[in-house]
Amino acid sequence: MNRADRNLVISIGVIIVIFLGGYASLVVYTGMTSPFSIVMSQSMQHDPDRSTIGSIDTGDIVIVREPDKVEIQSYVEGTQTGYSSFGDYGSVIIYDRGNNQNPVIHRAILWLDYNAESDTWSAPSLDGYDGIWYFTYVDATGTIVKDENDFNNIRGTLHFEGITVSGKNVSINLDSLQKKSGFLTMGDNSRSNPNFDQPSIIGHLVSYEDIRSVPVFEIPWLGTLKILINGGDNLEYVPNSLPSFIMFFVTIFGFLLLIDAFTMFRSERSISNRLEQIHQWKR
Repeated sequence: MNRADRNLVISIGVIIVIFLGGYASLVVYTGMTSPFSIVMSQSMQHDPDRSTIGSIDTGDIVIVREPDKVEIQSYVEGTQTGYSSFGDYGSVIIYDRGNNQNPVIHRAILWLDYNAESDTWSAPSLDGYDGIWYFTYVDATGTIVKDENDFNNIRGTLHFEGITVSGKNVSINLDSLQKKSGFLTMGDNSRSNPNFDQPSIIGHLVSYEDIRSVPVFEIPWLGTLKILINGGDNLEYVPNSLPSFIMFFVTIFGFLLLIDAFTMFRSERSISNRLEQIHQWKR
């Protein structure tokens, strides 16, 4: 085996070792045997018409962690603690909705506890929340009552104004939900997801048992290839994603060519210097 072939084999071996070592470290860190998830829908986009770095867009890949390895905070909690992810307060979660349907990647907005004794709901995290919230219900006299303080006895319809980075006004009839504690969830996209997931996407609040994984990091555009293989329909929501995907690989390929050219230059220069030294020694 000549020197060039030997160097090629060594380089390939080093790349394989780095790749396998990095993947193994990622599995340990995330607790997931498959730590990557490709985003196929536009429901988490902050710009409905293009892909942006920092939010979860169609064609992105997200690195996900096991729920037990992450402290999941709701949007309401995040506004008080300062915790944010992917461009807004609170955690983004991937949850199962049953019946062999695709899992959903949306933001946890508020944790609600169901009080079976009084048939009401509690949301302690609303204590100290600076945003506008209230609930309305019809009392025994038929009067519509509005309450914006009693977070331990929420009933009827729960309302939020100016919630999330897109400033949505949303409401939910709690009587439409299964009597089960969990998170209210919602996609970030103000156009395609103007309201909560409940009950249109899932008929109950999202419990910890429903959560499959928690996204922690975004890799832009790299899932575009899978969408193209599936027909490419969803790429209409991110027209800049495919050009960005191509430019990414062109940049990487150009960088590798630059390294190769620099290595060859140094090698040729070293050989030239040695020949010059031999020539001078013979003289």
